[in-house]
Amino acid sequence: MKKLPLALALSAASICTLTHAQSVQVYGKFYPYVEQESGSGQTAVGTPVSTLAAAPNGLKGIPTLKGMSAGNSNLGLRGFEDLGGGLKAEFQIEGVVAVDNGNASGFTWGRNGFVGLQGGFGEIRLGIMDTVFKEYGDTLGILGISSGTPVSSSNILRKTGFGTSSNGRFHERRANTVRYDSPNYGGIQGGLQIATQENPTATVGAAKTYSMGLKYDNGPIYVALAYEIHDNWFGGSSSAPTAMRNTGATDTVTSHDTALQATVEWRITKDQKVEFDVINKNYDENATVTGRFQNYKNTAYMVAYDGRFDAFRVMAHYVKSGAGSCTRIAAVCDTTGLEGSQVTGGLAYNTSRRTYVYAAYTKVSNGVSARFAATELGGVPNSGESSRHLIAGVAHSF
Repeated sequence: MKKLPLALALSAASICTLTHAQSVQVYGKFYPYVEQESGSGQTAVGTPVSTLAAAPNGLKGIPTLKGMSAGNSNLGLRGFEDLGGGLKAEFQIEGVVAVDNGNASGFTWGRNGFVGLQGGFGEIRLGIMDTVFKEYGDTLGILGISSGTPVSSSNILRKTGFGTSSNGRFHERRANTVRYDSPNYGGIQGGLQIATQENPTATVGAAKTYSMGLKYDNGPIYVALAYEIHDNWFGGSSSAPTAMRNTGATDTVTSHDTALQATVEWRITKDQKVEFDVINKNYDENATVTGRFQNYKNTAYMVAYDGRFDAFRVMAHYVKSGAGSCTRIAAVCDTTGLEGSQVTGGLAYNTSRRTYVYAAYTKVSNGVSARFAATELGGVPNSGESSRHLIAGVAHSF
């Protein structure tokens, strides 16, 4: 038997030691789909709309297009190291993979990525990750492909119906995060998360996010209550007409946006599930200039169903957001037509434990002032414009 060179032998020993001490997994989920996207029903010129909405131009903002998208198809690495005494180190990095066109020029590990410790105290992680608020709600999704696609309930549930800024959304992954999750006590578990954007301004400082929740997950019932705070994100101003914003270079206004979410999932049987979510959002800014944005609040809810029938899976949800109410400094504020709704249905056929083919249809309907949508192929909805998506694809996990 030939002897290995010393350097090669040491390397082999190091690899074996690492293998025994640390478990590392490569994983991913790819779900490219072909789709048709279209818009219609935009509000006519001269129609009265909300104070917070842009004046309608009567034009179609979403053209009828056909194409292919990859959603949030992803690739990642994760692993654990047993440190002894019930303590484990963990890590994860994950990024979106453009399996539709191979465009990797913008690839980053921009999805959940962190390093953390697990033990009898619970779990603490540092990095970029989904918030407690997002994770504790909308537990069913649509066919396991809803994240980052037109069929996501977040298109209506967790944002405002005016403007297009992401600052008012309560489903964003947060960078520079410290997150703590408690141990599980008979199905009861809590989570607390703090994140800062490290972008202080001379007047109001850095934007911060505080996300927290408590959930019970045991047997046929899942119940969760979550709360999230956005300081200096200006979720209202960022989407309001320019003249009403409090985000100018010399403005000293601060913002305090909050959302309270309740979720109930009833597992009727192993293969039949129903979910109900309700979210109350409040966008508050301490403006002082006449006519500026001061407050907007609204409530949204969702009902969802997940059913499995042998190799088939059927899912559907209905999401509704109210028009809400608003105030401005010493000026009238009206929310007429800021309501919106979304109806989605999907069907999947499992060809194996890791692979399935699927199709889904979703329609977002807007009030005369609202601009809810999740366009992918081109265009932005104008006031009142509804959007439709028909998608079909193949999903594979590993």
